[in-house]
Amino acid sequence: MIDQAEERDTSAAPAAEDSAVEKKPSFADMGLRPEVLQALAEMGFVEPMEVQTVTFPLVRAGRDIMVQSRTGSGKTAAFGIPFADGMVDPKQKSVQAIVLLPTRELALQVAAEIARISAQSGLSIVPVYGGAPMGRQIEQLRAGGQIVCGTPGRILDHLRRGTLHLDKVKCAVLDECDEMLSMGFQEDIEAILERTPKERQTLLFSATVLEGVQRLARRYMREPELVTLSADFVGVHEIRHIYYSIPGGQREAELVRVLAFENPERALIFCNTREETGRVAEHLRRQGLDAEAISSDLSQSERENVMARMRAGSIRFLVATDVAARGIDIENLPCVINYTFPESPEAYIHRTGRTGRAGRSGHAVSLIGPTEVGSFYYLKLLYKIRPEERALPSEAELRSKREGESVLRLRSLLPDDVGSELRALARRVMGASDGERLIGCLLRRALSGKEVTVARAAPPRQDDKAGRAEAAPVEKAGNESARPGREHTEERHGRGGYRDRERSRPERGRPPRDRERSSSDRPRSGGERHERVERSPRPEQATRPAQTTAASAAPPNDGREFWEVWSEEVGRTPTTSAAPAPTSPETTEALDQSPPAASPPPPAASSQAPAAGYQAPAPGQVRLYLNLGRKDGISTDEIVALLATTGVSVPAASIDTMNTHTYLNVDAADGEKLCAGLVGKERNGRAIMCEPARPPRRR
Repeated sequence: MIDQAEERDTSAAPAAEDSAVEKKPSFADMGLRPEVLQALAEMGFVEPMEVQTVTFPLVRAGRDIMVQSRTGSGKTAAFGIPFADGMVDPKQKSVQAIVLLPTRELALQVAAEIARISAQSGLSIVPVYGGAPMGRQIEQLRAGGQIVCGTPGRILDHLRRGTLHLDKVKCAVLDECDEMLSMGFQEDIEAILERTPKERQTLLFSATVLEGVQRLARRYMREPELVTLSADFVGVHEIRHIYYSIPGGQREAELVRVLAFENPERALIFCNTREETGRVAEHLRRQGLDAEAISSDLSQSERENVMARMRAGSIRFLVATDVAARGIDIENLPCVINYTFPESPEAYIHRTGRTGRAGRSGHAVSLIGPTEVGSFYYLKLLYKIRPEERALPSEAELRSKREGESVLRLRSLLPDDVGSELRALARRVMGASDGERLIGCLLRRALSGKEVTVARAAPPRQDDKAGRAEAAPVEKAGNESARPGREHTEERHGRGGYRDRERSRPERGRPPRDRERSSSDRPRSGGERHERVERSPRPEQATRPAQTTAASAAPPNDGREFWEVWSEEVGRTPTTSAAPAPTSPETTEALDQSPPAASPPPPAASSQAPAAGYQAPAPGQVRLYLNLGRKDGISTDEIVALLATTGVSVPAASIDTMNTHTYLNVDAADGEKLCAGLVGKERNGRAIMCEPARPPRRR
C-alpha cells in the first residue's frame, strides 16, 4: 500500500555546503556493463541525471517504484538503462518488458532511445501504436521482439488477435501515467496488466500523483516505493513563467503583438479546441509567420511530416491542442505559449513541461482573459508558481524594440572602424537637409528588409514607395503596382491580389486615337465599359512618354502578374527615357499620328502562346516560383548552389531568372522536397520562399 510505502523525497532536504564539492556520480560508478557504458558514451551522455541515479539501485533490487518527476528529467533512460544492463535477456526471444505510453509519438521516441541505449546489448525493441500497418508490427513481434513500447489501444488489439503474448514479461512500465488516465486508458491499462505475470516488476512514472494514479498503484503494484523528485513543485524549475492580462476581445491580434515583443526563436502554441488551432495558425500565416496546426484530425504520416519540419526549423510556430501535443518532444524548445488557458492545472504543467527539458532553460507565456483569472489564480496557489505579469506592448514599444534589435544587428554586421574620412562624410550626411532619407536608404540596404519581422501587424512601411520611386521614376498612372506594400505581399504569397483590378481598369496615358484602337481590339470583359472619348485630351495625357505603355504591351497571359511584367520592362528600359520630352502642339499632333507599329499587338497574337522566354515544364516536371531575382543581386550559379543545399540538383538551363523573381522547372518528385528545403532559409536577411508557380492563363 502506498500509505505504508517508504517515501523518498530528494528535493526536500537541502544539500550541505560541503556536498557541493563532492564528485558527481558517473555512469561508471553505477556499475554498468561495458557495452552499456559504450552506448551511453556514443549517445553523448556524460553523467547520469538525478532520476537515473536515484531509481537505478531500486530497479536493480527488483523493487516496484512510483516516481513523481517533472517532464523532461530523463525518465526514459531511468528504465532503459536497466533493460540493457541485464534485466532483459537477449538470448530469450520473447517479450520480457512492456512500456505503456499515452501517444504514438512518445512510443516512437521511447523505442528509439531504448534502442540506442541497448545498441551494444543485442536487444530487439518493437514500437506498437495505432495509425501504422499492423502487418509490420506482427512480423517484428514474431521475429523475437523483447521490449514492446506502445499505446494501450494498439497493444490490446494485438493481445486480442493473439499476436502478442505477455506471459513472460518481467517488467511493466507505466510512463506518463497521469496522461494515460486523463485520456481514458484506465480500462485498457488494467486489461493489459491482468495478462502479465503477478510477480512482475512495475515501474510507474508520472508528473502528478493524483487519486487516480494512486488507486491504480494500490491495485497493481507491490508495496511501491514513492520517489518524489520535484516535491510540491511539479513543474520545471528552469521555466520562467510570464502572463499577459488581455481584454480578450481580439485574442488573435493580441497574440501577434505578444509574439512581436517576445520574439521567440520557436514556440509551441496551445489551444483548447481543434477549431482554435486552425484559426490561429491561419491568422499567423496571414501575418507572414511560419505556422502550422497539428490536431487529432491529421493522419500519422501527416503528423510525422509536420513534426519533422518543426524539428528541422521549417516551422517556427506549431499550434496544437493538449491531445495532439501529448508525446511531442521537440529538442531545445525555448518557449511554450498558452493561447487559451488550460481547463485543469495539471494540463498547464504538462504544457509548460515541453520547454526547459533536460536542464535547459525556457519560458512559458500565457494570455489570461477576464474569464480565466480564477483558474490561473488557483494554479498559482496549487503549484507555488510565481509568474511575472506583463502588459501588452504598445506600438511605440514594439517599434522601440525593433529599432534596438536593428542597432544590435548593425553592430554585428559592421564591426570595422571606417576611419576619419568616412566619419567626416557621415557627419556631413547627418547634417544634410535630406540626411535622414539618405541614411534610411543605407540602413534598408544594410538590413535587407529584416525590419519586416514576426510581429509586424502594422501597415507596410511607407518608405517602400519612395524607394521604388527612386529606382524607377515612372509616372504614377502607368505604375499602379508601386502602391506601398504591394510588392512585399505578392512576393510572399506568389499571387496577385490586384490582378482583376489591373486588367479591368481603363487604360490611361495614351492619346485618344490609341485608346479607341485598344478598346476595339481588346475582347470586352464582363464588367468593363468602353466609351468613345469626345472631349479633347488633357495636356498631361498627350505628353505622356511612350515608355508608359510598355507594361500594357506585354502579353497578359504568360502566367505573370502586372507588377512582374512592369518590373521586367523597367529593368530593360534606360532610366533616362523616363523623363518626358518638351511638348508642343506639333509634337502632340505627331503623337496622334504615330504609326500602328507603336500600338500593342492584337490579342490574337499573344493568346496563342506565352511570352518569349517562358520555358514550359517538360512532361514529369513542375514549375516553381522563387522570390529571388536579379534585383537581389543573385546570379544563376548562386541559385544553383542555393538549391543544392536542399539535396536537389537543378541545371542552370532549367532556371529562368527575372528581375524580381525566378522560375524553376524541376522533376515532380523533387518539387515538394525543394519547397520544403528552402522554407525558413534566408539570403541577406530576406526570407526565401519557393512554391508551385501558377500556370499561364489564356483568355
